[in-house]
Amino acid sequence: MKAAFRAFGAFCLAILGLYIVPLFLPLTSVQEARRAEIVQEAVRFGHWLVPHLNGQPYVTKPPLHPWLAGALAWALGLSEPVLRLPSLLSAAGILALTYLLARRLGGTLAAFLALLFLLAAPRFYFFAHRVELEMLLAFFFTAYLYGAFLYLRSGNLRPLLWAFLSFSAGLLTKGPFILLALSPVVAFGFLTRERRTLSLLHPLALLLSATPALAWYLYLYHRLGGGNFGEFVRVDLLGRLTTGKRDPFYHYAGALLLGFLPESLLLLRAQAFLRLHLAERDRLFLLLCWLVPLLLLSFTAAKFSKYLLSLYPFFAISLALAAANWFREKERLVRQVALFLALGLLVGALFSEIRGNALRFESLKRARPYLSAPKVYFYGRPNYLLVFYRGGPIPVLKGPPFPPGIILQETRQGLAPLDQGLQFLREISPFYRKGKVLRVYSSAGASSASSGSGK
Repeated sequence: MKAAFRAFGAFCLAILGLYIVPLFLPLTSVQEARRAEIVQEAVRFGHWLVPHLNGQPYVTKPPLHPWLAGALAWALGLSEPVLRLPSLLSAAGILALTYLLARRLGGTLAAFLALLFLLAAPRFYFFAHRVELEMLLAFFFTAYLYGAFLYLRSGNLRPLLWAFLSFSAGLLTKGPFILLALSPVVAFGFLTRERRTLSLLHPLALLLSATPALAWYLYLYHRLGGGNFGEFVRVDLLGRLTTGKRDPFYHYAGALLLGFLPESLLLLRAQAFLRLHLAERDRLFLLLCWLVPLLLLSFTAAKFSKYLLSLYPFFAISLALAAANWFREKERLVRQVALFLALGLLVGALFSEIRGNALRFESLKRARPYLSAPKVYFYGRPNYLLVFYRGGPIPVLKGPPFPPGIILQETRQGLAPLDQGLQFLREISPFYRKGKVLRVYSSAGASSASSGSGK
């Protein structure tokens, strides 16, 4: 017994280590750098109410994530691990809620399996250590539906309040996306005629929950005027629905199944899977928590698999319920296989991340010495990884005459270098990805035709 307990403890420490190690990696993408730089400019330059990116207002997303990450960075210092803490803590909260909900629905075996299925899902793992708002949003999405589940079950007002607070925080994290969390409640009320769903959809309560986000949007409109606010509406509200890019309707369903391989193979017994969920009202609600938002998302034009992260906890529980019910007589074997499978998937995911980003890490390492120059500029367009590691905004130049300093140009491989009185210093090739190069120039000029930002 003691040996088994020690082995389980070793597995837990290994999984914890696999989640903590990536916190210390350099930033891995321009998107991650964009979020990190918004936080950096809030902490260093006081842009708390109006998020800024490279010195310019950037208001396509509400400010809760910069506030939380900025508070941690202000207290603990600006570094990759600190900036990634909100995602890691949100992941821990999601795992806790997943365990609690699965235990209520299917007992300890289902809770154990749901926890491991979710822990080992590669996308969940990756976003648990990214400077991104997706994991924070997923926490509030899960928290709202967990509160809704408890309220529908008991009628207690405390989980109802929890649900509305989570909904409010979700609006402050990524705007209207959290409205998707209402769709399972609507569907459940329609199918079961449960009157308590009306309380979860009460217009006045939802309006009060939306007050902090609406107040921020109104402040933004007053502060920046219609132009920047119109940009938010176009990008955040309408862009995903009306963009010219149109992915297949089945894209999200396929991505969800692939994201949980091999566990999603349980769905091969589709009829038994459906019967299991339709047998009880609580399990029907669970099924609706991921199926209805999945269907609604599938009608959007451009599809981004990261949007599925909010559905992951409920899909993991559904798979765990099926496994726990079908293989209960082999519980010990199921637990052992699930542990080894989770550990193997996480080791593979970490190895894949480090190997897949090796080029990015190396090219960033070669570029960073030039970021410490007294004057640094971009030519053409900025790279937010370099902006972040510079420590603040880098002005963007559109053409000559060039001011004195270092000029950075990110371009395609094979294009001719700039020949406008600049001294060519170095070409970092490839830079960030194959086919891209970063050219470094020195300028001794005196004036600038610049646009963008600067300190």
